[in-house]
Amino acid sequence: MDLNAALVFVHVVNSGSFTGAARALGIPVSTVSDRVAALEASFGSSLLTRTTRTLKLTDVGREFFTKAEAAVNALLRAGEEASQAQKSPTGVLRMTGPNDFATREIAESIAEYRARFPGVRVETHFSNRAVDLIAEGFDIAIRGGHLDDSSLIAKRVGAGCQVLVASPAYLRGAPALDAPRELSRHPRIGFLPSPRNGAEPLWVLQTAEGKTARVKPELTNTSTSFALLIALAKAGEGIALLPENLIQDELEEGALLRVLPEWSTARAPVHLVYLRHRFASPKIQQMLPILERRLRALLTPRPERRGRLPSE
Repeated sequence: MDLNAALVFVHVVNSGSFTGAARALGIPVSTVSDRVAALEASFGSSLLTRTTRTLKLTDVGREFFTKAEAAVNALLRAGEEASQAQKSPTGVLRMTGPNDFATREIAESIAEYRARFPGVRVETHFSNRAVDLIAEGFDIAIRGGHLDDSSLIAKRVGAGCQVLVASPAYLRGAPALDAPRELSRHPRIGFLPSPRNGAEPLWVLQTAEGKTARVKPELTNTSTSFALLIALAKAGEGIALLPENLIQDELEEGALLRVLPEWSTARAPVHLVYLRHRFASPKIQQMLPILERRLRALLTPRPERRGRLPSE
């Protein structure tokens, strides 16, 4: 059955004439007549009894009109809702990012977003694996490091590095430390690499002057959670290599102090990543600038406090 013909038929009945339907639909009267005739031919029965002045529904026409009108109205409402959805965020926004990264900033972004768009439900998944946005249905991802997937749009929001830190209590009784090679004198705390890598942990450090050092730390404490590593460092378990942006509060408060402050890992970019064909979605368009603003603030380095070892 021709759905356009059904739409025309409903307009004919509601307007009471072929002319009225043609005016409402913006099509010629002849087209209206042809569509109704084609519909009747498909049913093998008249739907309307036409005189020079009036139109009357036949029994078949009345039964069809009742059901067709409801269906047409449902389609029109669906079209209006779809059109509105392109203007205002609706549905579910799914985001993903690395474990422990920017949890406060992400939470504040979600709260700001939901205050403006309460009709959107937000799902946030944290994982250290490379999530497939297409296969797993994510709208936005936060990713660190260099990207090579050309099917994604990546918006850089800053860069971060990892720095050496320890608690004041640990440093008060710690052996002297003047260079990265002397880290072996201290218990070391670091992130547990994926077993898939099959490689031993390696700290690649550098200075602003271009010096580099490669240290195999033989870690005494490891974890896949930076939150736990931070807690271990604050508890005096040794020297930790931690993302600078995750410990800014601890550094400002003096709970952790920089060790060998001239040394750090290379700064790695952080991006907001999304699929090209999904950028038109209002739910994504409205969230991106909120996340970008808060993540840029997080990734802007703050003044640091440096630890003092006995040799200094």
